[in-house]
Amino acid sequence: MANYYATARSNYFAVKDETAFREWAESIGLMVFEPTHTTVTADGIDRFAIAPGDGDECGWFCTRYDEESDEHEDVDLTKELSAHLRDGEVAILMEVGSEKLRYLRGYATAVNSDGKTVSMSLEGIYARARKLGTHITRAEY
Repeated sequence: MANYYATARSNYFAVKDETAFREWAESIGLMVFEPTHTTVTADGIDRFAIAPGDGDECGWFCTRYDEESDEHEDVDLTKELSAHLRDGEVAILMEVGSEKLRYLRGYATAVNSDGKTVSMSLEGIYARARKLGTHITRAEY
């Protein structure tokens, strides 16, 4: 039996309060990155990217551990992240993963500073491919 392994990261985005953002990210186990190329900061605004920091290769998580209750609680990552985004900023969270070559998955969600989201998946290609022909097999086994 194979395991699912995923990699995830975001684009670079500006936040309202860097200290509060970093504290939030640390509290839920996210790594925070600063851009290493000037095209992201050419306008003089500091921007940051995030990635899961658990090292488990599980992609974006949906729970956090609460030490007081010794339980896992649900996390709405996009909702919590949107509260830190500067007005007009959009964060894009991408994840790709696979279970060996049995199947591949890819997801992306964009969230703005108002908490509105749009999402897409690589699975959407099958519906779009139906416009091209009727015999379509899935890229999996």
